[in-house]
Amino acid sequence: MLFRNKQFQETIAWLQWHDTLLVIDIMCCGAVFFPIYWSITGLKEASKTDGKAARTLEKLTLFKKVYIVIVVYMYFTRVGVLEIGGLVDYRYSWVLNALEEGASFAFFVFLFYNFKPIERNPYLVIDEEEENDARNLLETDRFGDTFGL
Repeated sequence: MLFRNKQFQETIAWLQWHDTLLVIDIMCCGAVFFPIYWSITGLKEASKTDGKAARTLEKLTLFKKVYIVIVVYMYFTRVGVLEIGGLVDYRYSWVLNALEEGASFAFFVFLFYNFKPIERNPYLVIDEEEENDARNLLETDRFGDTFGL
C-alpha cells in the first residue's frame, strides 16, 4: 500500500511539472509571436510612407506566410499532438512521433524553399543608390578620411 501511494504521488508531481512546463512553452511561443506581429505592422506602415512600397509589400507577403506557418507549426506540435495523444490508443503512440516529425519536416522544407539562395533574390535587392553610398564609404575609408587618420 505504501509503495502504491508513493508511486501515485510521483505521478502527480510529474504531471504537475509537465503541465507547468507546457504552459511556459506556450507563453514562449507567444513571446515569439508578438515581435513578428509588430514587425508586420511596421512593414505595413513603412509601405505606406516609403517610396519603395512594392518591394516592402513583397517582403510583407513572405513575412505573413512565414508567420502563419510558424503559428500553425507551434500550435500543432505543442497542443495538437498532445490532444491527438489523448485520443490515440497506446498501441498507436508511434503515430504521435510520426506526426510531430512530419510537421517538423514540412516546416523546414517550407522555410528552406522560401529562403533558398537564388541569383536574383527579390528580398535581398540592393538599390543603386545604396550601392553608390556603400562604394563611396569604402573609397573614403580606404584613404583614412572617415576616421581622421
